[in-house]
Amino acid sequence: MKIVVPGRPVPAVRMTRRGAHVKPNAQRYLNYKSSVGWAAKAQKVKLIAGAVKVDIKLYLSGGNQGDIDNYAKSLTDGLNKIAYNDDRQIRKMNIEKIECEKDEQRAEIIVEELTGVKA
Repeated sequence: MKIVVPGRPVPAVRMTRRGAHVKPNAQRYLNYKSSVGWAAKAQKVKLIAGAVKVDIKLYLSGGNQGDIDNYAKSLTDGLNKIAYNDDRQIRKMNIEKIECEKDEQRAEIIVEELTGVKA
């Protein structure tokens, strides 16, 4: 299943130190993670119970881009309980950054069940 999340992808940030938000970007990340879930629900994603493969394409403009693994974290966390029960079910992942115009920024995620692999 393919999920498209419109707008500039937001990387995950370090959330807390002893229970208090450390970075001002924490709320931005939480909002984005929520929008990932809403986009998946709007696209009628079905929950996969077994092991999954995830392919991610990040369409970003500008040179100041976050770490690729932090983008993946915000997207995969946002799909918990929607595309799969928990992101621990992910057994394979491919991630790619693609330069684009500002108005074309988005994340495209393809989630597929892996057959013959335990979750």
